[in-house]
Amino acid sequence: MEKKKAVFFDLDDTLYDQLLPFKKAVVPYLEQPDNGFIEKLFKTVRYYSDLLWMEHTKGRLALHQLRIQRLIKAFLEYGIILTDNDATDIQNTYLQNQKLIEPFDGVYPLIETLQEQNFFVGMITNGPVEHQVNKIKQLGLLNVIPMKYIFVSDAVGIAKPDKNIFLHVNKVTGKIPSNCYYVGDSWTNDVIPASEAGWTSIWYNYRNRNPLSKFTDYRELKSYTNGMNLFL
Repeated sequence: MEKKKAVFFDLDDTLYDQLLPFKKAVVPYLEQPDNGFIEKLFKTVRYYSDLLWMEHTKGRLALHQLRIQRLIKAFLEYGIILTDNDATDIQNTYLQNQKLIEPFDGVYPLIETLQEQNFFVGMITNGPVEHQVNKIKQLGLLNVIPMKYIFVSDAVGIAKPDKNIFLHVNKVTGKIPSNCYYVGDSWTNDVIPASEAGWTSIWYNYRNRNPLSKFTDYRELKSYTNGMNLFL
């Protein structure tokens, strides 16, 4: 039977929790931190990461500088001054901690159920190829998603939030936009561009964020353990 519908997943903070390696990296730079503040700080870092990513894709900002600047700018919002060396140390520790990441509960059962129901399953993620593939391997995702169905922005030459990366995936896989779902945690990088490309956007909103615009053409996923109904 032909696989008519396709589900593609984002990687970072969609298939695993980026907060855990982040927390271990930043705690030494905070005075008596609590989990609520660390999550707020993490969201701010993600905000600046998305903001600076456009500068990176235009060749105006090196990836290393993006990673440093997002930390410096985020910490500064809470009155904490980081030097370039501090930010570099945090980033290096964060990368080391990513070797210990694990998928969210329910990720594997959902992917396997989708495949059993004849869905085509793949991934679209921003970032350097080697860095992203290392995380994919750490999560064991190559056991359930073939590498040929994993699209990394630096390999494609197009990065989210450019909707053309989704149209590129349509062209390569032969799947039409109206039969494609995209699951991602970022409102700006995932929900909006996927919808603009004619896909069905599924916002993985386990952190209970608020939408960044009045755009309403999306579905919301809170947990992978009961998410299959969103694809039917």
